[in-house]
Amino acid sequence: MMTLTRTVCVLGLSFSLLACPKKTDGASDAAADAAPAPAADAGGAAGDDVESVYPLDPNAPIEPLAQKLCAGLSEMPEKKRAACCSTTPGIVVAPECTRVLSAALRHKAVELSEASVDRCVAAFDKTLEGCDWVGPFPPGPPPECQGLLKGLLAEGAKCRSSLECAGSLRCRGVGPTTAGKCSPARAVGELCGGTTDTLATYVRQNDLDTQHPECVTGHCIKHRCAMPVLADGACQVTLDCAAGLQCLPVAVGAKKKSAAIERKCLARPIPTKPGEACPGGICGEGLQCIMNKCASRKAGGEECANDFECRGGCVRTGTDPKGRCGPRCDIR
Repeated sequence: MMTLTRTVCVLGLSFSLLACPKKTDGASDAAADAAPAPAADAGGAAGDDVESVYPLDPNAPIEPLAQKLCAGLSEMPEKKRAACCSTTPGIVVAPECTRVLSAALRHKAVELSEASVDRCVAAFDKTLEGCDWVGPFPPGPPPECQGLLKGLLAEGAKCRSSLECAGSLRCRGVGPTTAGKCSPARAVGELCGGTTDTLATYVRQNDLDTQHPECVTGHCIKHRCAMPVLADGACQVTLDCAAGLQCLPVAVGAKKKSAAIERKCLARPIPTKPGEACPGGICGEGLQCIMNKCASRKAGGEECANDFECRGGCVRTGTDPKGRCGPRCDIR
């Protein structure tokens, strides 16, 4: 999955066109990463100018469908938050999202239907009804907003995002300033991770690794494609484990008091009731593992002890130690 660091890196590129450090993926990606070096000009050495994989072109037309989707994903939640908090909207990435997505559509690298965009925007609008979601953990786009783009580029084609690749192909070697190549998922033992997908970040495609897996096994562990950990194998998180297993703490040692705690992949039923412990970090549908217990985030007005329990935040007034869930405009 893309990390916060990667996201910040992409956004920084979009506004300043400064290159983020790029991780080398090895010899297998040499062809995809290779690019002719720019010639030196009279004022400086070669390589001074760095451009995004989606270069700025002030004369390029904007695609209305791209504008509609990007406004729904970025502008809409910020405007709703501003209305709830009686303030002005903050900075949004909708213009850059629109520019990048428009380029992908113009170049026939992706396909996007108006019906799917309308479903996404309507579902997200419903998710953001009211104001009790405002706070440090705002809801992201709903399932209707995932898998919107259909990639049209065949295996071996130059690409600027995995979303441009057909089927389950992945854009191997892509970065904010480097194009990649549409390629099949990597085999066990190959390097993985360390790249940033600009388009996927802007259009908030959180299911990128499911739709376009980087590894044949679907597991990138410590920057290597790996087999999922089988029953009784050592693990760090449940994502390391094979399907149907959870990464759970177990005591190892003859004596209880001196026993060490290790984590192993074990077959245990997924907790499905509010209040149940979730040592594996996962819960049944509709619940989240919050403070080591399965729960639904509380709606506005419900009693709370901390922000983690609420859709928005835990608001305290006066000297009352107890809080009530509601919008927290002081934090984001």
